[in-house]
Amino acid sequence: MNGMDDNEDETDLFDDDFDNLSESALQELEHHAIISTQHAQSQAQNAIKQAVPVPPKPTSLPQNRFQAQARFNAQPHLLVPALRRESTDFHFEDESFELVGEEGVPTPAEQYETYPLRRAAPNEASEKEQWRQQRYGQAYDGVASRSSTQERAQYHGGTGQYKRATEWAHGAQAAPDKMLLDEALQQHATVINGDDRDAFRARIDELLKERDELTKELRGAKDTVSMHKGEISIVRANFDKETKVFDRQISALKKTMEEESAKYTAAINAIIEKNNNLTTRYQFLQQEHNQEVQETRRLEQRLRDKPESDRDAGPSTTPKRGMASSLRDGFDDDDIIMMSPSKSARRSKPSTPTAANKRKRKADVPSPVKPLVLRPTASGPSDMPPPAAPVPVQPEEPGGPIVRKDRQIERHLRFLQSILEYRVKGTKEPLFEAFVKFRFPSNSSKTFTTILLEGTAHLKGPRLPSDLLQLFIDLWSKSMKEQFYEPVALLMEVVSHIIDTDMSAVDSGIVGSLTPLLQSTVAINAEKRVKHSPVNHSTFGTFRSTPQSVLNHKVNGTSSLEIMLSVAYIICDDHDLLTHFWRLIDPEFVLMMLNAWQPVLDITLVLRLLATSIFATTFGSICVDDQQAKFFEQHILNRICCLLWETPKVDEGLPANTTTQICQLRTEVMDLLLRVAFASAPLPREDTNHHGSQLIASHPSAIARIVRSLYDEVTAMYDLTPSHALHAEIVNKGVHLLFHVLELHGAQINLQEKLSVINGGVHKHRVVLTRLAFSEGFYIDRLITDDVVAMATSMLEECVTPDEADELIEAFPGFKGRGHAEEEE
Repeated sequence: MNGMDDNEDETDLFDDDFDNLSESALQELEHHAIISTQHAQSQAQNAIKQAVPVPPKPTSLPQNRFQAQARFNAQPHLLVPALRRESTDFHFEDESFELVGEEGVPTPAEQYETYPLRRAAPNEASEKEQWRQQRYGQAYDGVASRSSTQERAQYHGGTGQYKRATEWAHGAQAAPDKMLLDEALQQHATVINGDDRDAFRARIDELLKERDELTKELRGAKDTVSMHKGEISIVRANFDKETKVFDRQISALKKTMEEESAKYTAAINAIIEKNNNLTTRYQFLQQEHNQEVQETRRLEQRLRDKPESDRDAGPSTTPKRGMASSLRDGFDDDDIIMMSPSKSARRSKPSTPTAANKRKRKADVPSPVKPLVLRPTASGPSDMPPPAAPVPVQPEEPGGPIVRKDRQIERHLRFLQSILEYRVKGTKEPLFEAFVKFRFPSNSSKTFTTILLEGTAHLKGPRLPSDLLQLFIDLWSKSMKEQFYEPVALLMEVVSHIIDTDMSAVDSGIVGSLTPLLQSTVAINAEKRVKHSPVNHSTFGTFRSTPQSVLNHKVNGTSSLEIMLSVAYIICDDHDLLTHFWRLIDPEFVLMMLNAWQPVLDITLVLRLLATSIFATTFGSICVDDQQAKFFEQHILNRICCLLWETPKVDEGLPANTTTQICQLRTEVMDLLLRVAFASAPLPREDTNHHGSQLIASHPSAIARIVRSLYDEVTAMYDLTPSHALHAEIVNKGVHLLFHVLELHGAQINLQEKLSVINGGVHKHRVVLTRLAFSEGFYIDRLITDDVVAMATSMLEECVTPDEADELIEAFPGFKGRGHAEEEE
C-alpha cells in the first residue's frame, strides 16, 4: 500500500505457470481452506456476499462473471481468493459500459470479445493480497504463503476439476456452462448447504434464460431494423418519383399562370384605355356644355337688350331668306345688321314699277330688236294670257322652340335606334333577341324582351333616355332580389352602354335607384372575400385565399364598380347631385372594398371613386351624424394608408400580383392622399384649418405609414427592377405630401410620437431624408426631382440638431451637390 509490493515474486492464481504445480497442491490447499473455514464460517459467508454482489441487470454483467459466481458458490473455500483477485483484475476497454451491436445489446461472442479479462500487474497483485489479509485475517495464510516455484507447479498440476476452473477463468469454453456448474456443485456439496445451492442454481438458470431471451430480442430487433431499412428505401424511391411528377406539374402551372397573367394584363390595359377614353370624352363634352351655356346666356342677354318695337314688329314683316355671304371670316356674325338705317328707311317708299310697265312703246314704233319666231299653237298667239308676276318665296319662320323640339325628337330617335341596333359584345347577337332567353322564376309567362317592348311603348317626353334606362335598372334589381343572376351581366352591359351613349340620362332618379343596386351587386363576392380574410372575427389571424367555389362567377363586381365610377364622373359638376350620391354610399361598403383581400383592380376603382368624395368639410360617405362621419373618416383613411405597405391577395388558383401592379396601386393611394391634402385649399398657406390636411395630420398613424412607404420605396429603387420608375414616382409624391402636411400643421404635430407608432420609425425617417437630401441624381436616383431633394433637405434640417447636421456633412465628404457629375461631363 506504500508503493512497495511485499509479494513481488508471487503471481496470479490464473498465471500460465500452473503447469509446474505438484499433484498434491490441490489437496493441501483444500485441507487448509477447510480448517480455516471452520473457525470463521460466519465471516466467510459475509465475505462471499460482499465479494460477489448480484448484478442489477443481466445485460451489464459479462458471461464469464456468471461462471465465476457459479464456481465461487460451488467451492467457496477454494475460489474466494481467486474470485476476489479475478473481480479486481477485470478491465473493460470501454469504461462507460456502453453495449455493442446495432441495438446496444451484445451477443455472447461479442460480449466476450468486448470485455476481455486481463491479468493484474505485479504491484497490483501485492496490493490486492494485502487487502485480502486485512479483510479476512489468517484464513488465507495457507494460500498467500505459497510463493515458491515448486508449490506453484504442484498447485497447478492438481486435479482436472481445478484445471477446468482455471480454463474457464481465462475465457475457455471447454464445456457448457450448466454442466460445469452442476459438476462443481456436486463435488463441493459438503461445503454449501442445499438451500444455497438450489438458490444459486435457480438464479443462474434464470440469468441464462434472460440472456437467451435478450439474444432472441436482439435478433428480432435486427430483423425489424432490416425491414425498416427496406421500407425506408421504398419510401425514398417513391418520394423521388413524386418529386419529379410535382416538378413537372409546377412547370405546367407556371406556364399556365404566365399565359393567364398576360391575358388579364391585356384586359386590364384595355379597361384602363377605355377609362381614359371616357375621361377624355367627358372633358370634351364638359367643354362643349360650357360653351353652349355661354352661348345661351349671350342669346338671352341679346333678347333682353333688344327694343320692344323690334320685338313687336318682327312677326308682322316678312322675313327674308338668309343669303350666304361670300366673304366669311370664321365668326358668327348673324347678329350684325347687314343694312344701314338709311337704306332701310328708303325701302318704306312705294316700290318701283314692274318690268311690264317700264318700257311702253307706241304701237306704230317698231321694236329695234328682231322679233322672235314663235311656234303657232291651236289657240293662237292672241289667246295667251300675260305672264304673272313672280311670287316671292316665303322663308320659314325661325321658330326657336320648334327647332329645339325637333332636335330633341331626332336625338331621342337616334338614341332608340342605337339601343335597338345594339349587339352583345361576346356573341354579336341583337339585344332584344338575347333577352328572349330570360324569364323571371316568379313570372315565367313573359320574357325580358316582352317586358322591355311593353315599357318602351309608353315612353314619351324629354326624359325618354332616363325612362328607358330605368326599365333596365328595374329588371336588374328584380333579378337580384330573386337571385336570378344569369341576365345580370347582360343588363350591366346595356346600362353601361346607355350611360356612355347619353350622359344626360343620369339624373337624380337614376342615381337614387342605381347606386344602391350597384353596391348590392358588388357586395355579393366582396363579402365572401372579407369572410376569408384575417380581419373577420370568425377567421381572425388566419391567412388563406378565397376559394373559387364560394364565389359567384355570374356577377362581375368590377363592372359594377366601373359603372359607379362613370356615374360619379358624370355628376361631379353638379354639387347637389354628387352630395346625394355620396349620401347613398354605405361607409361600411367603402371599408369592405379597401380590404387587402379584394382584387387590385377593384381597390383601384374605389380609390378613384373616393377622389370624387372630397368636399370642403367631409371626405368619403356623408353621414347624418357628425360624430359618425368623423369615425368613418378615420377608419377610411387608416385603410388607405395601410395599402401603402400591404400586399393585396388574390383568389385561390389565380397568379399572385406582380410588383408592377402593386406599385401602380400604391401610386393611386398617393394620388388620393395628395388630393385629400390639396383638394379644396387654393391658398394652403392661408387656410391652415383645411379639412383634408388636418385629417392626415391628426390621424395617429398616417404620417408614420407615409414615412415607412418612402423608406421602402427608396430601398426598392436600389434593386433596379422594371418598376423602378413607379418607385421613384411614389417617392416624389410622398415627399410632396409629407412636406405639405408638416408645413401647414408642423406646430401641432409631435413628430417623434407619430413616428414611434411603427418599428424604427424615427430611424427610417432620418435615413430616407438623408438619402434624398444627399442624392446626386445618378442612375439610381435620376428620377427624383430637384424640388423633392430640396424638400427633403428642409425637413432633415428641422429634425436634426446642428451637431448632427455637421456629422452628416462629414459623412458625405465627396458630395458636391445634385447633378455635379453631369456638369463636369
